Amino acid sequence: MKRLVVVSVLGVVGVGLLVSGCNRRVFQRVENTCLKTVANDIEVPTEKAADILIVVDNSGSMAEEQQNLVENFLNQDASECPLQDLANIPAEYKNPVRALYTDGGVLSRCGFIQLLAAFENDFQVGVITTDVGMCDNRIPDSQGGDAWGFRPQRGCLQPDSAPGGTMRKLIANADLTDADNGNDDFAQRFRNTLENIRTFGSPFERGLDAVDLFFNAASDQRAPGCENDLATFRRDDAALVVIFLTDEEDCSHGQGGQLEVFGDENDGELCGEFPGHFLNVQPVKCYDNKDELSPVQGYVDSLLAADANVKVAVIAGGVGESGSITPSGCLVSDSGTPVGGDTDGDGSNDICYESGGLSNFSGAGASMPCGPDTAGARGGLECCVADAGSRYYDFAEIIGNAATDSICNESFRATMLDIAAFIAAVDQVALAEPPANPNAVIVEITRAGSDEQQKVDALPSGSDCASSDGYMLVDERFIQLCGAARPGPGDTISVRAAGQASEECLAAE
Repeated sequence: MKRLVVVSVLGVVGVGLLVSGCNRRVFQRVENTCLKTVANDIEVPTEKAADILIVVDNSGSMAEEQQNLVENFLNQDASECPLQDLANIPAEYKNPVRALYTDGGVLSRCGFIQLLAAFENDFQVGVITTDVGMCDNRIPDSQGGDAWGFRPQRGCLQPDSAPGGTMRKLIANADLTDADNGNDDFAQRFRNTLENIRTFGSPFERGLDAVDLFFNAASDQRAPGCENDLATFRRDDAALVVIFLTDEEDCSHGQGGQLEVFGDENDGELCGEFPGHFLNVQPVKCYDNKDELSPVQGYVDSLLAADANVKVAVIAGGVGESGSITPSGCLVSDSGTPVGGDTDGDGSNDICYESGGLSNFSGAGASMPCGPDTAGARGGLECCVADAGSRYYDFAEIIGNAATDSICNESFRATMLDIAAFIAAVDQVALAEPPANPNAVIVEITRAGSDEQQKVDALPSGSDCASSDGYMLVDERFIQLCGAARPGPGDTISVRAAGQASEECLAAE
């Protein structure tokens, strides 16, 4: 390790003194010292590539939530959002500071893709579903009907058109500058993509399995026509972001031999035929036999193997503030915020009834768990809009580089804007070695377009990074930037700390 050489200036002595032979020196060399500085300066590039995979629950209860997602993808009202020409973002809105897109800022009514464009991301957005069967619409009498046909699911990016149309499976920044003017209306294309998904998917919402299968390059289990979807989506130089949107618990059981233990609800399925055998396993098992599901850690390991720096966002059943969500069955309150949970801890004072994914079964009759005839059986409670998404939130927490919110928000707009900023930000700075004193690290940010350095405060150990502003030292030599302290494109992050002494120096003491 390098050692600093400290030189002290003793004073300025006239030339005459030197000539007179007084043997006095202007500079005196001091002994080498083991003190050193560990430093890192990072300029966040203004143009970054991001591959964004949105995992959408396409089960029967998701109609309203899908519509919410569509409405917050892009706002075409110019009076509410000035970012209408995504190929020409006004200079004053490029790489916007947080105040512009939060708390009534001029960009706070814009959509997800508009803010991504403002951050000058070279983005690609693809959509898959939580259905890992070969095709959707397994029970056409109660789902899409014969006219809907079948949409491939397993390992498949969902296109912005029905079968037989132009099969465009990605919405990309590059679409704005290519020669095809027919692919520039991102709002309509995303709406078409969700229209092509709808709610005819499996009642087994296996979001973690869906992601695991999609990123498995060696998999031969993809539905017909989807063999090249991973190669189409993933770029070597792009950051990876995975966003989950679901109103139910994860029911993934495809890892570690659990498919045989839990049962394979898709056994014998053929894409393009109406299977009479569907529901070999009842969906209620997802809730009653949670111990037979595959452990979440296996899916974490699998995704980190695909990209060690992956970012994850989860919008599922839970309560609390964005970034600090407690998994829970929930409702949308009169103020538009999520409410729910067991208020006294023993189940006797729940806000709503968790239906096991059957909140849309609200008609008359004893077979409708959320209908008026079964109100007594559920204690008179109305059914939750969403059941607790515990496994998804656990997944995000273990990944660490994550953003979370509740699907029981009346609008996802603020959440989606936060996710867009989260995608654009740099979250972690690696030091060459652990600092000598973890409590004496200086972190500063210079925002794009400014010369002023802003000091970043240290957070107490164990702080919730998603809901706190500042930095934490993790794993001894990584500076984790949290909340509003995350720098965005064009910003510069500066880290300074005293380094530890080398073995040579310690031996000499």
